[in-house]
Amino acid sequence: MKKRVFAASIVLAAAGLASLAAQAQNVAVVNGKPVPKSRVDTIVSQVQKQAAARGQQLPPDFDKLVRDKVVTDEILSQEAERRGLATSAEFKSQMELARQSILIGGDNSGFALAAPGLANHVADPSA
Repeated sequence: MKKRVFAASIVLAAAGLASLAAQAQNVAVVNGKPVPKSRVDTIVSQVQKQAAARGQQLPPDFDKLVRDKVVTDEILSQEAERRGLATSAEFKSQMELARQSILIGGDNSGFALAAPGLANHVADPSA
């Protein structure tokens, strides 16, 4: 009997640790969907780099502000999905524009056109 209680205790403890690990990977769960901490970390890192390049300091509660914004965005995104906005023609058009902007480096990453000489091979649409 004691062995069964001990085994059950071990199983429950392991489940609790797994739950804690999952919580550490997420900043929140919105309607059953986890909001990954990595999303917050990516934004914080990008803004920290930009602020450092400009010699600016971020507020002490910056991480919390970003976390709150990411969770709010998830809530709003889920509601937009629920309303069917992701299937609208306007949404699809905006997504295509965003995709093109990212591909050509419009997000300041310079992903596609950063290679030397590559910009010379892009056709000028006005020509």
